[in-house]
Amino acid sequence: MKRLYFVFVFSLFSFYIYAQQQLKKDSLQQFSTDSLYKLVRSNRYKNPLRAKTYVLSYYKRVRDQGNYAKAFNAACITSVVYNTLGQKDSAHFYVDEAAQIALQANDEKKYYSSLNIKGSICFSYDDFANALSNYKQAYVYFEKENNINKLAQIRHNMALIENQIGRRKQALLKVKENLRLYDEGVFDKKKRLAGYLNTLLSVSNVYTTIADDYTEERTQYLDSAMSYNKLGLDKSFEINNLEMYSFFLTVQGIIFQKRGNFSKAFKDLDDAEKLILKLGLNNQLSIVYLHKGKNYFIQNEIDEALPYLLKTDSIITKDNTYSQNLQETYILLAQSYEKKEDVKTASKYWNIFQKKTKENDKLMRQVSEELYKKYDVPSFIKRIELLQKEAEDKQFLSTLFINISIVLVLLFIAGFWYYKNRERTFKKRFDIVLNELKAIEKSQKRVESKTAQTYVITDENIQKILDGLEKFEKKEQFLQKKCTLNYVAKKINTNSTYLSKTLQSHKQKKFVQYITDLRLEYALKRLKNDTKFRTYDIKSIASELGFNTAESFSKAFKKRTGIYPSFYIKNLNKLSTDQGNS
Repeated sequence: MKRLYFVFVFSLFSFYIYAQQQLKKDSLQQFSTDSLYKLVRSNRYKNPLRAKTYVLSYYKRVRDQGNYAKAFNAACITSVVYNTLGQKDSAHFYVDEAAQIALQANDEKKYYSSLNIKGSICFSYDDFANALSNYKQAYVYFEKENNINKLAQIRHNMALIENQIGRRKQALLKVKENLRLYDEGVFDKKKRLAGYLNTLLSVSNVYTTIADDYTEERTQYLDSAMSYNKLGLDKSFEINNLEMYSFFLTVQGIIFQKRGNFSKAFKDLDDAEKLILKLGLNNQLSIVYLHKGKNYFIQNEIDEALPYLLKTDSIITKDNTYSQNLQETYILLAQSYEKKEDVKTASKYWNIFQKKTKENDKLMRQVSEELYKKYDVPSFIKRIELLQKEAEDKQFLSTLFINISIVLVLLFIAGFWYYKNRERTFKKRFDIVLNELKAIEKSQKRVESKTAQTYVITDENIQKILDGLEKFEKKEQFLQKKCTLNYVAKKINTNSTYLSKTLQSHKQKKFVQYITDLRLEYALKRLKNDTKFRTYDIKSIASELGFNTAESFSKAFKKRTGIYPSFYIKNLNKLSTDQGNS
């Protein structure tokens, strides 16, 4: 009986869910396409979940209508909604869909507009390299079109990135250019007040961060930051834009902090925190908490600093947010716990800082280097290692020293013997490799001198593949980094299955071994004959040959020849010198 009751309740619940979905679906039918679009625009930021419901229905409708312009706009706004929701893959999918629609319609303006949106999506997830790449392409196009509004928007976004990655002078030029357009009346401040306030905020923020880069001009930069920030504070207060007011208040607190006026900094940051909580702008709290904690840290009030720094860490972990400013949290936490002589926790946050640094792309490494200098990380590393060492083994230092000395002497003797023995072995392998190389070159010359083909194959498909591989090898296309099975198959107009089977049956090799052998044979010849190529470092040589890393190249080279590439190059150079002297 209970089981029947459970089945009845479950069926009733399922029916209710289905009915609600159908009701929602039917309710959207009452809206016209234009009405749905307006609902998406009005909800995309303040209620993105609701906007998602509208936008998917809108996208399906305009796609079915076959109107490419509307389909493009629908794909763009769908990507914006998903980006606001933090759904990265869907955001990229729809913006790529928009770009494809524009390309098919041969509409350059729409295509570069989609690149601009893609840049913003990349920026949202701290993919600064791709964000800048997309922005730059869009900028070049809209510069030709003399589209002042688009150029200003892209300049603003590029400046935000450049300020993050340490290119602050370039960022300052861009935001000042936008501000000039407002001041000269090119843009109407009343009609575009939000853009004007954002520009003021960016100018103030860049001046605030650039002050740390130039000690002699620090006071001047901070004065400029305060001047522009005051304009923004007054204007946002005048029009009752509390969100922007909270941003300007936060920056003012940071400026006072950099000036050393900690009491005023605390007041502004406290006021900003209250306003942010009232407005529900929780994503802004991490910056406020970081600088409140930093305010105490600078004054060596570690117990007061830690709660705010830990709150910042909690927000970063929960929201999965990250930026240059937030990376500072972990070095501050590490040094705070070091001052409290809590080596274990200090090490924990130091490891997080190092991990975050490694996750950064090339553009962000510059920022990490600045933090290393700012907080004197090299000396901090020494201090924390010293604390760890003292904590682990204070009583056995002298014994440890003696044992290490003995081990080092033994290792030196063993290492010296191993080195000499390896040198002899490698020299023998080097001579064998040179002889093998000469034999290969002679056999290739004999093959090339023959005019008649001695090998005939009846299967036309296989012959076509072998001919294609011959051309592929002559053109040295195996040096391409993205030399996958599919890539080669496309190059020789076949499919990957046929290519793989042909390689195994006629060259007795799997695809990866085939490509690796071609690259290594090329490497042996070129290194032997090209003295300039021998001057490259191993990483550059590996890259030229199509290997992803120097390690993978060295490993493959050692497996093929029995010696490392560095040894091969060294002995080739020695051989050239000996021949030159004789």
